[in-house]
Amino acid sequence: MQNPNTPDRVTVSLEIEGQYEEVIGKLKTPDTGSEQVGPFLNDVTTVLKTVVETGGGTRSVIAENLPPEMAETYDAEAVVNLLTVLQMYDLVQLDGNTWKPGTAYTGEQHRTQ
Repeated sequence: MQNPNTPDRVTVSLEIEGQYEEVIGKLKTPDTGSEQVGPFLNDVTTVLKTVVETGGGTRSVIAENLPPEMAETYDAEAVVNLLTVLQMYDLVQLDGNTWKPGTAYTGEQHRTQ
């Protein structure tokens, strides 16, 4: 068994905050590797645009409003998996069972109740 503290093993955590375009810009990589990440970033962009264009919605509503070419990959369960990741960056927020644009995307602050 390999010792997890050896120099050849590294763990990195990163948190990115800001407006949507700023965050996506930070995720883009110059030349190397972008062809692997590109399709994912396109999917993220499309899902976020769908959330905004629908004014928010349940996972099923968002999945139903995605372009036909994404329908096979992004059923309601896959949509909620992606939205959960985006929620970690405040790009979307869950209000009851409705997914809405998050504060990092809209620039609005969280409202306290």
